[in-house]
Amino acid sequence: MNNFQAHQWMADASQIDNLSLYELTLPGTHNAGCDLEARYAVPFGENWLACQDVSFYSQLNRGARALDVRLVFVADAQGLAQFRFQHNGNRSSRTLEDLVRDIKGFYERSPDEFIILDFHELKDGAKEFDHSQFKALMLEHLGDRMIPAQNLHLNLGQLKAVSPLQRIMVAAPMTWATDDHRFQSKIDHKWIGKSFVSATDLQAYIANVLSTPISTLRAWSLSATSYTVGGPQRILESLDEWFDTDKSDWARKCHIINFDFIKNSGLVRFCLTANLQKAAEKSA
Repeated sequence: MNNFQAHQWMADASQIDNLSLYELTLPGTHNAGCDLEARYAVPFGENWLACQDVSFYSQLNRGARALDVRLVFVADAQGLAQFRFQHNGNRSSRTLEDLVRDIKGFYERSPDEFIILDFHELKDGAKEFDHSQFKALMLEHLGDRMIPAQNLHLNLGQLKAVSPLQRIMVAAPMTWATDDHRFQSKIDHKWIGKSFVSATDLQAYIANVLSTPISTLRAWSLSATSYTVGGPQRILESLDEWFDTDKSDWARKCHIINFDFIKNSGLVRFCLTANLQKAAEKSA
């Protein structure tokens, strides 16, 4: 922990190699494709739509290992630009091309980090979402890095032994015609189900979710976000208090903690600590 490096925290902690992706606690960025550095057609859209401060590349470098991303299909664009990130139907200037470029750039620096790409929504635009084109582009640009379904039960050490490249789990609501062993089913999000959520209400909701054990045989995501009439709220101090591993076992009970504005968060450190604790228990 004294030599903590957010861009390669998983590779630095070889102790966690005995855990599978599903057993890990991962810091996740909510609506990762809508950030303050992007542009929006809606006037002052960044105030209402941006859930992160920085780009995909910077989110990953700051320790995010699960990206919650939502696409809309833009039929009049070409290639990767046909798929644009959105928040409640409002488009960001970020496209699938930005995500692919940033992931490839990140892996040049940090080749042994594992990422979950949680395509939580594939939304129709003026025309129906083109799942076939989405699949083809993903396989063309990231296919060599995608972990096939048959290997997801393996721990991180075993995954590294199987392949020097396969480090990404991709989950998306695909159609039956585009089903593929490199695309996993849509990840279950534990969300409070209300448009406006105070920190107090969120804390009570999380306590209720974590009061019941959840299987470590599948992926799931906890939505730890607060939204008011002023847009997404910065509740990092509250999150750091709730998930501090010295104060609660919440981090150890989670799989993906999906939250806003990772730039100044301590959650990555708490996730690492929780994973070290879980790995030690499993070894024992």
